[in-house]
Amino acid sequence: MLKITKLYSEPEVFDPIFFEEGFNLILGETTEGSKKTNGVGKSLAIEFINFSLLKRYSDSRVSLIPKEDLALDTVICLDFEINGNQITSRRTLSSPDCPVLIVNGKKTSYSKVSDANEHLTTLLFPSEEYESPPSFRTMMGPLMRDEGSEFKSIINCFDTNRRIPSDYTPHLFLLNVDPSPYNEAKFLYTEMDKISKARRKMEQNISAITNKNISESKSDLNELENQVQRIQKDIDQLENTEGYDAVKDEIIEIENRLEDERSRQGVLKSEISKIKLFRGDNYIDADEVAELYNQFKDGLGDLIKRDINEVTRFKRKIDEFQRSLIEEKRTSLESEIKDIDDRVRLLTKSYREKLSLLDQEGFLVSLKQTISIHEKKIEEYSALSSFLKKHSEYDNEYKNKKRERESAVYLLESYVDHAKEVIDSFERSILDMHDYIFGNRKSSFEISVSKNKEIVKFELRTDSDGSHSINREKVFLYDFSLLTNPKTSKRHPKFLVHDNIFDVDQDTLIKSINFIGENLHLLSKKQYILTLNRDKFSEDDLESLDIDLDSYSRATFTKNFRFLRFQYQEL
Repeated sequence: MLKITKLYSEPEVFDPIFFEEGFNLILGETTEGSKKTNGVGKSLAIEFINFSLLKRYSDSRVSLIPKEDLALDTVICLDFEINGNQITSRRTLSSPDCPVLIVNGKKTSYSKVSDANEHLTTLLFPSEEYESPPSFRTMMGPLMRDEGSEFKSIINCFDTNRRIPSDYTPHLFLLNVDPSPYNEAKFLYTEMDKISKARRKMEQNISAITNKNISESKSDLNELENQVQRIQKDIDQLENTEGYDAVKDEIIEIENRLEDERSRQGVLKSEISKIKLFRGDNYIDADEVAELYNQFKDGLGDLIKRDINEVTRFKRKIDEFQRSLIEEKRTSLESEIKDIDDRVRLLTKSYREKLSLLDQEGFLVSLKQTISIHEKKIEEYSALSSFLKKHSEYDNEYKNKKRERESAVYLLESYVDHAKEVIDSFERSILDMHDYIFGNRKSSFEISVSKNKEIVKFELRTDSDGSHSINREKVFLYDFSLLTNPKTSKRHPKFLVHDNIFDVDQDTLIKSINFIGENLHLLSKKQYILTLNRDKFSEDDLESLDIDLDSYSRATFTKNFRFLRFQYQEL
């Protein structure tokens, strides 16, 4: 059993709150000056309890209090019991990840919250009594639901903005279903997802090489293998030829020299083609110019003609000199090309002679080219073969994980069937509550197991499902039944906190409180903490209640008397 007894701080920044076994209320009250009951500190008091029970600091509203308002050296303290062990939790705002637990007088400081969480887990669920229990903080999820969850779901217990995946582990455990195959199936699904992504990556790599899908690429691999073997066979035949080693390097050297000579030959031919553009004379016709100017003035054209002739004669001398230089260049280039042609001819003859020593069947046109192609084919074959092999490995691994997951799902299904008696008893507790609050037994609860991603589905149906008010009431029915049902309470920590859960219609609110009041005996050796705003009840409502709220009030807060004694703006 988990039971808290006292919430306090050092130094005292809020009045200590003492809790008792059974029903405990934290109330929000109106005052003469203010009719508001929101923001007085009820939820923050619950948050301090949760923080003391090792809730992650970054997820806690405690982290949103400005340090100017609440000193970082403030120690938040909680006295509580776990299965007879007297425990004090001490956490500071300056070092929230280094909690201190005093267990039966022995003080232990932790460097990590997870280590303290592990310690409390062993105290709450001793290994000799429980098999595959959830961790302490995992169990706290449905026992201290985040107000930000808006109580929309019986499974999802955390702030809806955080999008935390559903975790059925504590729920299965409380219903006497071993959650280990569920956790194994969840883990295997994650592994399958990773493998699936890696397999898709391999498919993309294969497609990049072949532009084909997997099945078509396998045939390409076979053809590549055939090509590599054929070329290798040709090369092997050459390597077995007498004098291969002596001739091979000479052949490759000749091939390289031929490439260089042909490249140089191309450059020279390009230069000759440019020289040809300068051929021909382009001079002004002096007679045409003279005739044109004589039309304007007699004798002017003849005068201009004499000047043009003098310029032309001078230009001809320059052009003839330039032409002689170009002609010399052209002659030199043609001579060099002829020399290259002669060298290419001799190299080609030598190449053929040496190649004839090797190429007995005419397979090879160029030894260097063949070796290059062979190396390229080997690279393509190796890459494609590697990708296809890895894809096949991923595929087999995925299938194995899938089979393992299916086995875990089948095992979980058998565990759920085995727990049918507990589940049926739990459903009857829900039906009894539903009959009291809604006046009928139009409700049901069942657990289904499937191979889908979620694996498990809890379905609680009530009369008039779907509304905001009904969803909150469903969570109350579910949580309170788990706490009080004689079969589920055997594994239950016997501790439950509901913070502002009753944002429901007035009739449902009254009947829910009355159900608690008429069944207080069910809370024997258990602890149920509820926050309420008194302004939800009119004078007539209070008279119709079967319980005196003040008798179970452990703390009352107003706008004038807040939990932290001061008003602040959250970060």
